[in-house]
Amino acid sequence: MRNYNAGLNINELNPKQPEFVLATSAYSKKCLMNYKISHFYTFTAEADKMGVIPDACIDILFWKKDDKMKAKIAGTFLQKGEAPTDLECEYFGVRFLPGINPVNDIVKLSELVNHEEDFEDIITNDDDKEGLMERMYFAGSFDEKIQAFMNYYVKQNDNPIEDEDSLKRVLRNVILTSGGNLKLANLSAFTGYSERYLNQKIHEGFGMNPKNLIRLIRFQKSVSNLINSIHCINCTDTALAAGYYDQSHFIKEFMNLSGLTPTGYIKNLLDNGYDKKLHVIA
Repeated sequence: MRNYNAGLNINELNPKQPEFVLATSAYSKKCLMNYKISHFYTFTAEADKMGVIPDACIDILFWKKDDKMKAKIAGTFLQKGEAPTDLECEYFGVRFLPGINPVNDIVKLSELVNHEEDFEDIITNDDDKEGLMERMYFAGSFDEKIQAFMNYYVKQNDNPIEDEDSLKRVLRNVILTSGGNLKLANLSAFTGYSERYLNQKIHEGFGMNPKNLIRLIRFQKSVSNLINSIHCINCTDTALAAGYYDQSHFIKEFMNLSGLTPTGYIKNLLDNGYDKKLHVIA
């Protein structure tokens, strides 16, 4: 089996959807952080919907229902939302890094914000469509599903590994490693491009304006900080680490994007066994 973990960068922000974990009794996740992909995940739905928080990412999900493989592609929400699930169906998901659009030639990234499409309808080549859906249907294990998807994905993308010097990659890396703790002026100073030009390129490359992108990345950083300290939460330290002005600003922003206070969010995760349900595979 080909090693798709080459180039793993554990320092980049790994976008999270904690409430996906709550929709099941066992949720497995395998990080990649390469080939423009953040990670893969799988779970069997035990609820008819799951909470979704903003993450600036595209997800592709596959699941088998009524003896047929289904697939959809979903863009980021800009505020707290919900996604329907089919009960007792096993899902396999691929989450791409912020700003990555696996169907760039067909649907713009901005068109997928707060929106989803039938992934099969987007695949224009019937042979590719039939081959992918058949391989995903018969793939048994998590690793087999990953391999089946990657065989299709690498074939469809002329350059699945980004140019390290591309402006888009540079911008994403700077924003991710900062945890969203910066402004457009900082990006302008770092890259040497004007704020006007960067505003245009970020909107084109990430499907949203710089303010929203930075806001969502900072929020995701705060979610990561909360989860990393899930048993010994300290909101003030988490707020400062994620780049918020103060605790009040942090709590207000977190409520706007998650629907709960940070403390309430962690309580919901713990009460529903988040840390016991999540299995991260090396």
